[in-house]
Amino acid sequence: MKNFDDYLNYSQIIKPILKMHIQSILQVGSNVVMDFPGNTRKQRAWLLSIANEIHANHQLIYLNLADEQCLKQLKKRADKEPDRNTFDTKETFDYVSSFFEAPDNTEKLNIIEITS
Repeated sequence: MKNFDDYLNYSQIIKPILKMHIQSILQVGSNVVMDFPGNTRKQRAWLLSIANEIHANHQLIYLNLADEQCLKQLKKRADKEPDRNTFDTKETFDYVSSFFEAPDNTEKLNIIEITS
């Protein structure tokens, strides 16, 4: 991936395959932890559909943190994984964050909120 549009395109292609795979794992009783974006109501609805379609339990971990703290984490990751430096930038963070919609109870999610 060279830019954020590449990420969006590739993630759309893989979603149906990924969904079936995750549901198969859940149906045999294993847990799945996904580091997949849930920045918008639409993204979270897709994640919720994975569990709801097969009546699986779910949790959404919501990191309700200041931008400064998130940027510090990006810097730490950049130090450990320098090949991500071209993608994990403040500009990309700001761009992605501009679309963020905080989760709320109307979405019927089991939310665990982290504030520090």
